[in-house]
Amino acid sequence: MIIDMRKEALYFLIFFAILTSCKSTSNNPNSNKQKSDSNLTRDTNIINSYKYKEEQDYLRRKRILCDKLALYDLERQTDGLELRVWYIPSMWDPSILYILKVEDSKWTLFHYQIYMHTSTSEDHQFGDPVTEYFKNPVVDSVTMENVRPQKIDWTTYIKNLEVDSLWNLETESSIKGKTFAVLDGHRYLLEINQEGNYKYLFYTLPEYFQNKESNHRKFIEFKSRLVEPIIYKGMRNP
Repeated sequence: MIIDMRKEALYFLIFFAILTSCKSTSNNPNSNKQKSDSNLTRDTNIINSYKYKEEQDYLRRKRILCDKLALYDLERQTDGLELRVWYIPSMWDPSILYILKVEDSKWTLFHYQIYMHTSTSEDHQFGDPVTEYFKNPVVDSVTMENVRPQKIDWTTYIKNLEVDSLWNLETESSIKGKTFAVLDGHRYLLEINQEGNYKYLFYTLPEYFQNKESNHRKFIEFKSRLVEPIIYKGMRNP
């Protein structure tokens, strides 16, 4: 009888110790705070950076162009897979856009050449021609064509493209310890949306920085896999 009472007392003490430990952890205000504070600090550093603000400026310009080109906002899509690669020159023509998407297991790829007004727009929102050209772009004309792989089938083309690898790349504002600045030159903005999961990648003159930073190099390699197989004889501005 005494042995049974001692066992019960021992079980009670073990149960009480476990309960107290769990309560202490769950009520500890610092248990998840360090992790959340670290993420908050990192995100704030990115958001306050010049490069992040530059990326947001290009995203805003992209939204304006989408509206003027009658393209839906890829950031808000919730189904399917679609990829867009924007080649954005400083102030020369044309801008280039590739749109790759799949519907009912059928792939399509469109190649846009976009010519802009190089003077200020009619409503003169900003006054300065350079600012006007960037912040209030006016489309003069557009050519668009449906293109396809020339020497391989779609299955091989998509397999070689390795679209999933894009989710592992970092945009410039997230790359630590590097600066990507040029006095003049083009940019690339890549967008991908897969069933509502959206990501963008922004790169400044990646042909120049590809030997200095791996994300730029991997983007250039991806762009080559996207464009080179679809080039046909006489194709303009691939």
